[in-house]
Amino acid sequence: MPVTLPQDLLPGQLIARLDDVTLADGATAGIRFVDGRVAGPVITGAAHTTRLVGRLAEPDEATDVAADIDAAGWLLLPPAADMHAHIDKAYTWSLFGEPEGSLDDAVACWQQHGAALREEQIAEHARRQLDAALRAGVTAVRTHVNYHEGGDPLRGLRAVLEARDDYRGLVDVQIVAMHGQLTDDAIIRDAIALGADLIGAAPHLSDDPRGEIHRAAAFAESAGIGIDLHTDETLDPQSLDLIDLARRTVDWPAHMTRSAGHCVSLAVQPPARLAAALDAAAEAHVSIIANPLTNLYLQGWDHPRAMPRALPPLAAILDAGIVLAAGGDNVQDPFNPLGNGDMVDVAVALVLAGHLPPRRAWQVVAAGRKVLGLPPATGAIGDAADGVLVRAASVGEALAERAPDRIVIRGGRVVATRSTHTTAAPLRERSELRI
Repeated sequence: MPVTLPQDLLPGQLIARLDDVTLADGATAGIRFVDGRVAGPVITGAAHTTRLVGRLAEPDEATDVAADIDAAGWLLLPPAADMHAHIDKAYTWSLFGEPEGSLDDAVACWQQHGAALREEQIAEHARRQLDAALRAGVTAVRTHVNYHEGGDPLRGLRAVLEARDDYRGLVDVQIVAMHGQLTDDAIIRDAIALGADLIGAAPHLSDDPRGEIHRAAAFAESAGIGIDLHTDETLDPQSLDLIDLARRTVDWPAHMTRSAGHCVSLAVQPPARLAAALDAAAEAHVSIIANPLTNLYLQGWDHPRAMPRALPPLAAILDAGIVLAAGGDNVQDPFNPLGNGDMVDVAVALVLAGHLPPRRAWQVVAAGRKVLGLPPATGAIGDAADGVLVRAASVGEALAERAPDRIVIRGGRVVATRSTHTTAAPLRERSELRI
C-alpha cells in the first residue's frame, strides 16, 4: 500500500498507521490503528505528496480504505477537551454593542440584551463554535447554558441540545444547566427533563453562596447527576466557596461529577488557607477547571496598580493531587471579545500566565477527557485512536507557533483539518518592500 503524507489526508480518510510520528513526550514511534484503538507499534516507512484545504468530514467523503501515513516531522497530541464553554452566548459581542469591562459589567450586559436572542440564533452560534473547536482539535466540550432572559428561559438549552445532535460522533458535548438565585425550581426540573447532564450555578454571585451550593447539590442528588459550579470567580480573598462545595459533596459516589470552575480567589489566599482549600477539594475529588483567557480579561479592572494575573495557583493544584482541566470559556461575547474556541491559545496562557511547562499545559488541556469519562488518547496501546496531528517537533514549538497545520483524528479517521499558509517575498526582493 502506498504511504501518504499528512497534508494529503482528506476528511473522512481512515488511517491504518502513523509512521515516525513524534509523541507528546518527545519519543518517535510507529502506531497502528485497528477498530478505533491503538493496536501497537509498526515498522515505519516513507512518502509521497499533494495538498489539502481544511474542512470537515462529510459522509460521502468517507473511505474504508485505510492509509499508511508518513508522519515524520509531525507531532501527535491528545485531543483537547474544552471543559468550560458557553456556546449559547457565543458571537454576541458585536450584537450587543461591543461592550467592555469586568465580570459585573458583562453580567449586566447579558441581562440587558440576552432577551433579544432567538432560539435559532443561539443554535446557529453554538454550531459555529463547535465547528471552530473541532477544526482546532477539540473533540470534547462541556458547556454551561443559561436560563435565558425573556419569556422562554429554556430556549438556550433547546438550541444547544440541537447543536449537540448535529455534532454527535464528532464532538462529545456535555451540558450544564446554569441557574441563578432567582431561577424557579420548576424550570430547573424542566431543564433536567430536557436532557441537561449537570447542574450549574455561580454561588459567589448569590446573596447566600452556601445556600446556593446546597441547592445545586440537592437538585443533582435528586436527579442522580453531578454539578459543575462557577466557583470563587473573584479576587476577593473572603470568597472561598470551594471548601463548602467540597464538604457538601465529599460523600458522593465516584460517578457523580463535582467540578469547580475558575477558582480565581485561590490566587490571593495565604498559604495555610490555600492548603486547607486544596486538601478539602482533593479529599472530595472535586476537579478544578481553569479558564485563563476569560479571567485574565474580566478580573483586575479595579486593580490599576500591580494588576493580578487572576489565575488559580496551577502548580499547587496539581501538586495537591487534584484533577486540573481547562476551558476556553467565552467566544466573542461580553465576557471575552477575543475568545475563539481554540485550546492551543488556552495552553499558551497556562504557560505564559500560569507558569506551567508547555508539555504539562497540554496535559491540562487534554485532562478533561478523564473528567468526562472518555478513554485515554495518548498513543499508548489500547488507547482510543484519537488525536491531533500538528506539524511541529515538540509541544513547545506547537504552542509557540500556534500549530497552524492540524489534522484531527477520531476513531482512527480524519474528521477535520486546518491549515494556514504563509508566503514571503524572495530574499532578493525584500529590500524593495521596505518602507
